[in-house]
Amino acid sequence: MKHSTMRLSTETMNLGFVRKVEALSGSSVRRCFQCGKCSAGCPMRSFMEHPPNRIVRFLQLGQYERVLAGRSIWYCASCETCTTRCPNKVDLAAIMDALRKCSWDAKGPSKESLVQLANRLFIENIRTYGRQYEMRLAAVFNVKSGQFLKDLMLGPKLITKGKLRMFHRKNRNIAEIENIFARIEALRKKGEAP
Repeated sequence: MKHSTMRLSTETMNLGFVRKVEALSGSSVRRCFQCGKCSAGCPMRSFMEHPPNRIVRFLQLGQYERVLAGRSIWYCASCETCTTRCPNKVDLAAIMDALRKCSWDAKGPSKESLVQLANRLFIENIRTYGRQYEMRLAAVFNVKSGQFLKDLMLGPKLITKGKLRMFHRKNRNIAEIENIFARIEALRKKGEAP
Protein backbone atom coordinates (compact mmCIF):
# COMPACT_ATOMS: atom_id res chain seq x y z
CA MET A 1 0.00 0.00 0.00
CA LYS A 2 2.99 2.27 0.29
CA HIS A 3 3.44 4.69 -2.59
CA SER A 4 -0.15 4.17 -3.74
CA THR A 5 -2.17 7.14 -4.82
CA MET A 6 -5.17 8.03 -2.70
CA ARG A 7 -8.05 9.56 -4.59
CA LEU A 8 -10.49 11.57 -2.53
CA SER A 9 -14.01 12.25 -3.66
CA THR A 10 -17.49 12.16 -2.24
CA GLU A 11 -17.67 8.53 -3.41
CA THR A 12 -14.49 7.47 -1.57
CA MET A 13 -15.19 9.33 1.66
CA ASN A 14 -17.61 7.81 4.16
CA LEU A 15 -18.11 10.42 6.83
CA GLY A 16 -21.11 8.52 8.22
CA PHE A 17 -18.74 5.78 9.33
CA VAL A 18 -16.45 8.37 10.94
CA ARG A 19 -19.39 9.79 12.87
CA LYS A 20 -20.28 6.27 14.04
CA VAL A 21 -16.71 5.74 15.31
CA GLU A 22 -16.80 9.11 17.06
CA ALA A 23 -20.12 8.24 18.71
CA LEU A 24 -18.87 4.83 19.88
CA SER A 25 -15.56 6.19 21.17
CA GLY A 26 -16.75 9.49 22.57
CA SER A 27 -13.77 11.16 20.92
CA SER A 28 -13.44 13.32 17.82
CA VAL A 29 -10.95 12.29 15.12
CA ARG A 30 -11.17 15.85 13.76
CA ARG A 31 -9.27 17.17 16.77
CA CYS A 32 -6.07 15.39 15.69
CA PHE A 33 -3.53 17.68 14.03
CA GLN A 34 -1.06 14.88 13.21
CA CYS A 35 1.74 15.72 15.65
CA GLY A 36 2.74 12.04 15.76
CA LYS A 37 3.18 11.76 19.55
CA CYS A 38 0.77 8.82 19.66
CA SER A 39 2.82 6.85 17.15
CA ALA A 40 6.12 7.83 18.75
CA GLY A 41 5.06 6.37 22.10
CA CYS A 42 3.14 3.32 20.86
CA PRO A 43 4.77 0.07 22.07
CA MET A 44 3.02 -1.90 19.30
CA ARG A 45 3.97 0.50 16.49
CA SER A 46 6.59 -1.82 15.01
CA PHE A 47 3.93 -4.50 14.41
CA MET A 48 1.40 -2.20 12.77
CA GLU A 49 1.25 -1.56 9.05
CA HIS A 50 -0.28 1.86 9.75
CA PRO A 51 0.84 3.77 12.86
CA PRO A 52 -1.85 5.23 15.13
CA ASN A 53 -1.66 8.76 13.71
CA ARG A 54 -2.12 7.40 10.18
CA ILE A 55 -5.19 5.47 11.32
CA VAL A 56 -6.67 8.75 12.52
CA ARG A 57 -5.67 10.45 9.26
CA PHE A 58 -7.40 7.77 7.22
CA LEU A 59 -10.53 8.32 9.33
CA GLN A 60 -10.28 12.08 8.85
CA LEU A 61 -10.24 11.43 5.10
CA GLY A 62 -13.15 8.98 5.31
CA GLN A 63 -10.96 6.06 4.21
CA TYR A 64 -12.30 3.54 6.72
CA GLU A 65 -11.93 0.54 4.38
CA ARG A 66 -8.15 0.90 4.53
CA VAL A 67 -8.29 0.88 8.32
CA LEU A 68 -10.60 -2.13 8.64
CA ALA A 69 -8.72 -4.13 5.99
CA GLY A 70 -5.43 -3.78 7.89
CA ARG A 71 -4.09 -5.42 11.00
CA SER A 72 -3.18 -2.31 12.97
CA ILE A 73 -6.40 -2.09 14.98
CA TRP A 74 -5.89 -5.69 16.11
CA TYR A 75 -2.33 -5.09 17.32
CA CYS A 76 -3.34 -2.17 19.54
CA ALA A 77 -2.81 -3.25 23.15
CA SER A 78 -5.21 -0.59 24.53
CA CYS A 79 -2.43 0.57 26.86
CA GLU A 80 -3.63 4.18 26.40
CA THR A 81 -0.12 5.56 25.89
CA CYS A 82 -1.39 7.33 22.77
CA THR A 83 -4.30 8.86 24.66
CA THR A 84 -2.02 10.05 27.46
CA ARG A 85 0.51 11.59 25.07
CA CYS A 86 -2.04 13.38 22.86
CA PRO A 87 -1.80 17.16 23.37
CA ASN A 88 -5.27 17.62 21.91
CA LYS A 89 -7.03 15.01 24.11
CA VAL A 90 -7.95 12.60 21.29
CA ASP A 91 -8.80 9.28 22.95
CA LEU A 92 -7.13 7.07 20.36
CA ALA A 93 -7.41 3.94 22.51
CA ALA A 94 -11.20 4.35 22.54
CA ILE A 95 -11.17 4.99 18.78
CA MET A 96 -9.23 1.75 18.24
CA ASP A 97 -11.78 -0.10 20.41
CA ALA A 98 -14.60 1.40 18.34
CA LEU A 99 -12.86 0.37 15.11
CA ARG A 100 -12.48 -3.21 16.37
CA LYS A 101 -16.18 -3.20 17.26
CA CYS A 102 -17.10 -1.93 13.78
CA SER A 103 -14.86 -4.54 12.17
CA TRP A 104 -16.44 -7.23 14.32
CA ASP A 105 -19.96 -6.08 13.36
CA ALA A 106 -19.09 -5.92 9.67
CA LYS A 107 -18.25 -9.65 9.75
CA GLY A 108 -16.23 -9.17 6.60
CA PRO A 109 -12.81 -10.61 5.88
CA SER A 110 -10.09 -9.24 8.10
CA LYS A 111 -6.37 -9.82 8.09
CA GLU A 112 -6.77 -10.80 11.70
CA SER A 113 -9.92 -12.90 11.54
CA LEU A 114 -8.30 -15.42 13.94
CA VAL A 115 -8.17 -12.62 16.52
CA GLN A 116 -11.90 -12.13 16.06
CA LEU A 117 -12.44 -15.88 16.49
CA ALA A 118 -10.35 -15.93 19.68
CA ASN A 119 -12.26 -12.94 21.07
CA ARG A 120 -15.61 -14.57 20.35
CA LEU A 121 -14.58 -17.89 21.93
CA PHE A 122 -13.15 -16.07 24.97
CA ILE A 123 -16.46 -14.27 25.57
CA GLU A 124 -18.44 -17.49 25.03
CA ASN A 125 -16.32 -19.20 27.70
CA ILE A 126 -16.92 -16.37 30.15
CA ARG A 127 -20.64 -16.49 29.48
CA THR A 128 -20.83 -20.29 29.79
CA TYR A 129 -18.49 -20.90 32.73
CA GLY A 130 -18.26 -17.52 34.44
CA ARG A 131 -14.49 -17.57 34.02
CA GLN A 132 -11.96 -18.68 31.45
CA TYR A 133 -11.61 -22.36 30.66
CA GLU A 134 -8.27 -22.46 28.85
CA MET A 135 -8.42 -26.12 27.77
CA ARG A 136 -11.72 -25.61 25.98
CA LEU A 137 -10.62 -22.27 24.53
CA ALA A 138 -7.49 -23.80 22.99
CA ALA A 139 -9.26 -26.91 21.73
CA VAL A 140 -12.18 -25.11 20.11
CA PHE A 141 -9.90 -22.42 18.67
CA ASN A 142 -7.63 -25.03 17.10
CA VAL A 143 -10.57 -26.91 15.58
CA LYS A 144 -12.35 -23.80 14.24
CA SER A 145 -9.14 -22.25 12.88
CA GLY A 146 -8.13 -25.49 11.15
CA GLN A 147 -4.93 -25.81 13.22
CA PHE A 148 -5.83 -29.16 14.78
CA LEU A 149 -2.41 -30.14 16.10
CA LYS A 150 -1.24 -26.68 17.17
CA ASP A 151 0.09 -26.72 20.73
CA LEU A 152 -0.69 -30.44 21.05
CA MET A 153 2.57 -31.21 22.86
CA LEU A 154 2.26 -28.17 25.11
CA GLY A 155 -0.99 -29.33 26.77
CA PRO A 156 0.38 -32.34 28.70
CA LYS A 157 3.30 -30.29 30.02
CA LEU A 158 0.95 -27.60 31.32
CA ILE A 159 -1.36 -30.18 32.90
CA THR A 160 1.48 -31.95 34.74
CA LYS A 161 2.76 -28.62 36.09
CA GLY A 162 -0.72 -27.70 37.31
CA LYS A 163 -0.99 -24.72 34.94
CA LEU A 164 -3.89 -26.14 32.97
CA ARG A 165 -6.91 -28.02 34.27
CA MET A 166 -8.46 -30.88 32.38
CA PHE A 167 -11.94 -30.28 33.80
CA HIS A 168 -13.48 -27.01 34.83
CA ARG A 169 -16.25 -26.00 37.18
CA LYS A 170 -18.68 -23.18 36.58
CA ASN A 171 -18.40 -20.05 38.64
CA ARG A 172 -20.95 -20.09 41.45
CA ASN A 173 -22.04 -16.56 40.46
CA ILE A 174 -23.00 -17.58 36.92
CA ALA A 175 -26.46 -16.00 37.27
CA GLU A 176 -24.88 -12.61 38.01
CA ILE A 177 -22.59 -12.96 35.00
CA GLU A 178 -25.55 -13.82 32.78
CA ASN A 179 -27.30 -10.68 34.09
CA ILE A 180 -24.27 -8.60 33.03
CA PHE A 181 -24.45 -10.03 29.50
CA ALA A 182 -28.22 -9.44 29.40
CA ARG A 183 -27.77 -5.78 30.43
CA ILE A 184 -25.10 -5.28 27.75
CA GLU A 185 -27.37 -6.78 25.08
CA ALA A 186 -30.26 -4.57 26.20
CA LEU A 187 -28.05 -1.48 26.00
CA ARG A 188 -26.84 -2.51 22.53
CA LYS A 189 -30.43 -2.88 21.32
CA LYS A 190 -31.13 0.66 22.52
CA GLY A 191 -27.92 1.87 20.85
CA GLU A 192 -26.40 2.94 24.15
CA ALA A 193 -23.45 0.50 24.16
CA PRO A 194 -20.89 -0.43 21.53
